[in-house]
Amino acid sequence: MKAFFGRMSIMRAVILFCSLGSLVLGVLVYLRSQRLDQVHNELKRVKDVVREIQTDAYRLDDLQRLADKEQFKAQEELETYIRSVAAQENVDVGQLNLTQKDKSPARGIEDKIYSIVPANKTRHYPRGTIGNFLYSLEAGSRRVKITRVRLTPFDKTAAGEVGKDRWTFEADLTTRTKLDSAPPGDQG
Repeated sequence: MKAFFGRMSIMRAVILFCSLGSLVLGVLVYLRSQRLDQVHNELKRVKDVVREIQTDAYRLDDLQRLADKEQFKAQEELETYIRSVAAQENVDVGQLNLTQKDKSPARGIEDKIYSIVPANKTRHYPRGTIGNFLYSLEAGSRRVKITRVRLTPFDKTAAGEVGKDRWTFEADLTTRTKLDSAPPGDQG
């Protein structure tokens, strides 16, 4: 090493310094080009991310608008919702008897099922009124579904005879909720 620096001239020092400098600059350029490629790839994804954000914003806006249109906010208010639909101007099915039962079809899911029966057993309805009532229940809220309907002719008719359009009905309305967590002690 001493002999190497002993024969060092200014020219050789400049060549050595430039060689080492070009090696260091080459490594730095390589590292910066790698980072530039990363930034370039990230910038390509920006358009997709912006498009996803816009789509999510539109979806959120639609869901908020639907939530504002819901006639009941909590599942506990379901009975009030059913009675308010029954009293609407074009529906008017009158007083109803409602019985509630809870059912758990799967772990972490709870169904609330309301059986709907007219309170007055002697009252009859045309099929259009019953259909309008059941349609209005589902149309007014995305949370409820009519899961069972039973129509019974009000008038007794003989076989082969066409009866009047007077019916009594029973229906089941179901709303499903995903529970936040499994009950304590029910962890398998």
